[in-house]
Amino acid sequence: MAADDKTVLFLPGLGAGVDPWAAQLGALPAGFTGLAPEIPGLSEAATPGRFTFAGAALALRDLLDEHGIERAHVCGLSLGGMTATQLALDFPERIASLVLSGSQVRPHPALMAILRTVVRVLPESHAERMGMTKAMWLGALRVVADLNFRGRLGSIQVPTLVLCGSLDVVNILPARELAAGIPNAELRIVPRAGHPWNVERPELFSQTIADFYTRLPGSNSPGA
Repeated sequence: MAADDKTVLFLPGLGAGVDPWAAQLGALPAGFTGLAPEIPGLSEAATPGRFTFAGAALALRDLLDEHGIERAHVCGLSLGGMTATQLALDFPERIASLVLSGSQVRPHPALMAILRTVVRVLPESHAERMGMTKAMWLGALRVVADLNFRGRLGSIQVPTLVLCGSLDVVNILPARELAAGIPNAELRIVPRAGHPWNVERPELFSQTIADFYTRLPGSNSPGA
C-alpha cells in the first residue's frame, strides 16, 4: 500500500449533524489520515444545488484531486454509503477500499414513500437543524428512492467491508445483498448496534474499521 493510499474519506448519512466522524478521525491506525467533507449537494451553505449520486461522486473525485489524493479508502454510512458505492462505480481507479454501513442497494419504494410523507408534515426547523431546507431534504429522498445498484455491484473489485447494526433491521437485508453482490466483500452484523452507530458506539465503530484497514494487503509493509 503506497503512502498516498492511506487517506480515509468519510461520508455521513443524511442530516448527520456536526462532526459525525470526530471519533473515527481521531482513532485511525498509525499512518492513516482522514478527510470528512459534507456530501456535495446536501448543504445549502457549502454546496448548493440539486443532489444526485452521480453529481456527488464527481464532486468528491474533484475534492480528491484538490487534495492531491490519487486513491482513497472510502467509509460511508447510510446515504454516505450509497454515495461511496456510486464513487466506486464511477471512478474505480480512485478507490482503495470501501466500508459501507447501513447502506442500500435498491431502497424499498413503500418505505421511501412513508419517509417522504413524514418529512412533508415536519416543520421547516427540522431541516434547518440538518443544514438544509425541507425542499432539499425531500429532493434527496426522491433521489434515494430511484437508486438501483443491482446488476452493477460485481464490477467493484476493491476490498470491501459491509456493516450493519443488528438493531438497524431495515438495512440488514440490503447489507446482505451488498455483501453478496460485491466480489469477496466481508459482512458483519454488529450486535446491539443501531443505524448511526459511528456516533452511538464510536469506540466500537472506530475499532472495527481500524481492524479492517490494518488487515489490508501491504498496510503494515515498510514504507506503506
